[in-house]
Amino acid sequence: MKTRSCRAGGSIGARPATGLCLVALLSAVPMIATAQTYPTQPLKLIVPYTAGGAADVIARQLSQGLAESLGQSVLIDNRPGANTIVAAEVTARSAHDGYTLLLAGSSTLALNPSGYKSLPYDVARDFAPVARVVSNYHLIVSRKGFAPNNVAEFVALAKKKPDSVSYGSTGVGSPTHLSALLIESMAGVKMLHVPYKGISQVVTDLLGESVDIAAAAPTAVISQVKAGKLKGLAATSEARLPTYPDVPTMSELGYKGFSSGAWYVIVVRAGTPAAITARLNRDINRALQQPGARKALEAEAFSIDAPSTPAEALQFISVETQKWSKVIRDARLQFD
Repeated sequence: MKTRSCRAGGSIGARPATGLCLVALLSAVPMIATAQTYPTQPLKLIVPYTAGGAADVIARQLSQGLAESLGQSVLIDNRPGANTIVAAEVTARSAHDGYTLLLAGSSTLALNPSGYKSLPYDVARDFAPVARVVSNYHLIVSRKGFAPNNVAEFVALAKKKPDSVSYGSTGVGSPTHLSALLIESMAGVKMLHVPYKGISQVVTDLLGESVDIAAAAPTAVISQVKAGKLKGLAATSEARLPTYPDVPTMSELGYKGFSSGAWYVIVVRAGTPAAITARLNRDINRALQQPGARKALEAEAFSIDAPSTPAEALQFISVETQKWSKVIRDARLQFD
């Protein structure tokens, strides 16, 4: 279809085209003004999890830092449910004015689109990335009485006896589940999946010798590892975690490029003016690099991913989606 340019012409058809262009220009004026004066009211940061969890630490640090930079309150709105789908749908239906932010994680942006047959949101259509925030890599641990003492030994056992090694996760399609699937994919083994409703139940059964291994956030298991009640086998980060430098990475152990865990990106509704997105990006990066914020987040074993640009966040999401879609497809996994 041919389109008319916004310029006056001598033909009869030029008048309607000029009129349409005038309407378009006038309609853009409020949006330009909004971007210049933003923000004029409190913002809402939607968190897809219940209050009190690790994601709340991220949300509190961001809300405090953004409130200082923007001069407006940033209210935390916890919307748990349906593997983060509830919060994502609320955000997808919000106005594209920069007043609703979503703390979107790997489940929302990369895992769910690959694992569910249908979703009430579309990542590319509904969201615009603002900035990467943090990553929370896993520690792979085993029960104390598990015969293998390292990754090589447990992989050898899993190859010799398929489905003999059991692993606990926080549910089908969760980051802890996908970490184990990535091990299966890269090591060429098949293990027995035992899903739980939460990480505390996984740890309880590891301590009770009811399940063999699990991938978990470091803060959930490190005290048990240090006490000798669980074995720390490997970290799923690309480099050793600064807080746990004695634990080797899967990459070091021969699984080059192995990286898994939960990560978070702030997104807004697609169509939000670029000037507003740029303002939020600048202030999010600034908030995450404040000494107090870094200390609080690193205490929870989060790796700071700032600074980043919206384009870098978009590229990161694309790469992660491709990686996990292959893992999910190869495992013939369906979330719903």
